Amino acid sequence: MHNQPLKIIQISDIHLHSDVRGELLRVNTHDSYQAVLDLVRAKHAKDTDLIILSGDLTQDGSLEAYARVADLIEPFNIPVYCVPGNHDNPKMMKQVYPRGNVSNNKHIVLKNWQIILLDSHKPDAVEGYLDASELEYMQHCLQKHPDQHAIILFHHQPVPVGSRWLDKLWVTNADEFWAAIAKYPQIKTVLFGHVHQEFQQAVNGMTIYATPSTCIQFKPHQDRFGLDHLPPGYRWIHLFEDGHIETGVERIAEYIGVFDKDAKGY
Repeated sequence: MHNQPLKIIQISDIHLHSDVRGELLRVNTHDSYQAVLDLVRAKHAKDTDLIILSGDLTQDGSLEAYARVADLIEPFNIPVYCVPGNHDNPKMMKQVYPRGNVSNNKHIVLKNWQIILLDSHKPDAVEGYLDASELEYMQHCLQKHPDQHAIILFHHQPVPVGSRWLDKLWVTNADEFWAAIAKYPQIKTVLFGHVHQEFQQAVNGMTIYATPSTCIQFKPHQDRFGLDHLPPGYRWIHLFEDGHIETGVERIAEYIGVFDKDAKGY
């Protein structure tokens, strides 16, 4: 029988606005974020060790939106960590955080695991990039704790997910990332957001995962932008002492807002 696992919640692509009435393609992102937090609280609040927000915390990069992201999650009273996405303003994030239980820490070592958070934000771009300093930091952490099982997390997808329009907006130096981690077998998975859908794929002997958005969902396997009529959700991850992982996605019961079947982008 396994010891009690390290239990993580991954929440992604919140897209809050400075105004609580702000919408993204007819979805009020404040309401959808709150609904996902309510579901996390109902299903996992009693035994979750930490929460990770995997980018696009805001739509407008505003101080007010970043503050509200933190204020709404503070009642969980557990550590919360975050990475920037393409819609984020990393300078503003550093100005607002730490706030409440949201930390700027990028390296978490707990039990027999380490979680390394990287910044794939590329200034003035939608696609992602992991610059040399990020890859060096990752390798430093892995070398410092060689006996810890490891998870790497950042915003953009490091593999194609099967949608032509979206796969132009991935980590553009993904080959460098995969080459950098090839000599570290203690890495058990890579987690990311950005693609607004549930996704998993086997890569180099591990399974990597994407997490749905807390607001709109992108329809998978499309040449052009389109929305999927699915409600928002989050991912739970259980990390066991022997290095194995169990994970799944939970969604709220109903779509938030009005589904825009003709949406062409945002």
